[in-house]
Amino acid sequence: MPVADPALGIIEVMRERLGAAVPADRFEGRDSVTLDELKQFPYVATAPESMPAYFDEIDARLNSAGLKKRIRINSSDYAGTSELVSGGLAFSMTMLSPESPMHLYRLDNVKVLPVVDFQPELATGLLFHTDRAEPGGDLEDLVTAARHIFAQELFA
Repeated sequence: MPVADPALGIIEVMRERLGAAVPADRFEGRDSVTLDELKQFPYVATAPESMPAYFDEIDARLNSAGLKKRIRINSSDYAGTSELVSGGLAFSMTMLSPESPMHLYRLDNVKVLPVVDFQPELATGLLFHTDRAEPGGDLEDLVTAARHIFAQELFA
């Protein structure tokens, strides 16, 4: 998400707060970071084809906040991003929760901190063609069950 197609219904299934993956040695003893402190580093994101809407939105918001430097990598391998951050060459955005599987890619010199003046979130949703979820549609039962489980539906 975000998705903007009037033919699609969206049920949000999860929302995760993001933090800045930064070189741990430069932020030792810190429990947060500010956008101004991140300006010393270029922002590195994984290849946009892996999650284009998410990366485009984060990139645009960082750019609007004055963070203009970028490193673009052409691989969806998160280890490459982690190596750049660990080496002190860049920062990235990733899931803040230590339980996130994204932390499996984190190297020893990478720390994920909340950004006090920037609170991005990654929303994940179940998308479906609305006509297929109508009574008699092949997705009716699935969408009905998902609506009950997740109890919030968004329409693009």
